[in-house]
Amino acid sequence: MVDLIGQGLETLKQIDGVKFLHIGRPVPSSRPVVDDFFDYALVVSFPDGEDGLKRYSTHPVHVNFVENYLKPAEGKLLVYDIA
Repeated sequence: MVDLIGQGLETLKQIDGVKFLHIGRPVPSSRPVVDDFFDYALVVSFPDGEDGLKRYSTHPVHVNFVENYLKPAEGKLLVYDIA
């Protein structure tokens, strides 16, 4: 399933209106303050903040990612929306 999520994350690069998009994997760490118990991290920023986030969230490519990549994986998902 990890490969499926990675493939799905790559599709998000097609979405217009994104200022910055980075997909990353954890760096293993023995430091107790580092959370490396995840498969992928996605950082996305928008030039117009919350308005961009709303457009991104409802964009057909994002909706397809959620329905066809995230939901089938059935794993733990954490989302942090920040401004």
